[in-house]
Amino acid sequence: MKLFKFSSLFLVALLISCASGPSKTGQSGIDTPAFLYYQHALTSLEQGNYQRALAQMDTAISLRKEFAQFHYVRGQILELLGRRSDAIKAYEVSLNYKSHFPEAWRNLATLYLQSAQYEKAVQVLKELTEDLPDSLRFELLLAEAYVRNEQPLLALDFVRSYEKQGGKSPETFLIRGLAYFQQEDFPRAMNQLDNFVQKKPQNFEAQKYLGIACIKSGALEKGISHLNDALKINPDDPIIYLYRARYFLQRQKYATAADQLNAALNLDANNSEILLEISKFALMKKDTVRAQTALEMALNADDECWECYKLLGIIADDQGHHFEALLYLQKYLSNIYTKDPDAEERLNRLRQINQ
Repeated sequence: MKLFKFSSLFLVALLISCASGPSKTGQSGIDTPAFLYYQHALTSLEQGNYQRALAQMDTAISLRKEFAQFHYVRGQILELLGRRSDAIKAYEVSLNYKSHFPEAWRNLATLYLQSAQYEKAVQVLKELTEDLPDSLRFELLLAEAYVRNEQPLLALDFVRSYEKQGGKSPETFLIRGLAYFQQEDFPRAMNQLDNFVQKKPQNFEAQKYLGIACIKSGALEKGISHLNDALKINPDDPIIYLYRARYFLQRQKYATAADQLNAALNLDANNSEILLEISKFALMKKDTVRAQTALEMALNADDECWECYKLLGIIADDQGHHFEALLYLQKYLSNIYTKDPDAEERLNRLRQINQ
């Protein structure tokens, strides 16, 4: 984030424009002590002394709390200090004093995205794009908010709108790639993400999802290459290890796959997707005790792990617990949206046994 040095004349004009009401002094709208502390805060910022800048900004606000610009700059300082939640509050206060403040709205939306408050980011950016006549710079950010909020169709719509108005950015490839990935259109996701990583190879998210899309599409060697690149950027993402395990399983390198699954589990012991994969691996090794334990743990983490019910049903059926198996398979089949002939055939047989 860049903070620019303002001239005194420009600062005065800016403060006047940001005031939300008449001056308490009844004069120009500028309270000299507050203004001086604000100016000192900007100088401290330029010198990289963020704590001093924050103290000076707090003093300015204590003298004239109704200046939206004061709270906005305070939010910027808090961002630089890594205090994201406090920065969000500062921007929200700024907007309480001055609602038409596009830069504050933009910063607030960006922080909502970074804090995984995607629905709030969408709401903020929708207002910006609807209210501002020149909203092109916010169209792409709104598209990103939609894709983060797992609304891929709306994300794609806003990318198209952005480009139709003449907008150009490599981020369009990333947003499209993630949107297609969410729709499980992995070939198109691969194409878009491939374009993006050629421009920004150090982007972890693009490398990760490109690798996963390749693994899901059967392009195993390309997939493992991108997963390895993602791993170099961030070695602490458990899903990378999960999909590396799937690669090694398909290459029948079972010991290496087991190591990858254990690494994933060590990073996130409550991830249902990882636990489900461990249960499948255990079943392949005929270890039904470990498989059942992993499946029960997965359901404790996510009671909508429908495939977990299927596998528990199969285990129960193989062990002769037919009524229990019936219940598991009914739960599974009543919550999926695709046909599973093998599970349906097993369920029909179980119904006959339990009549």
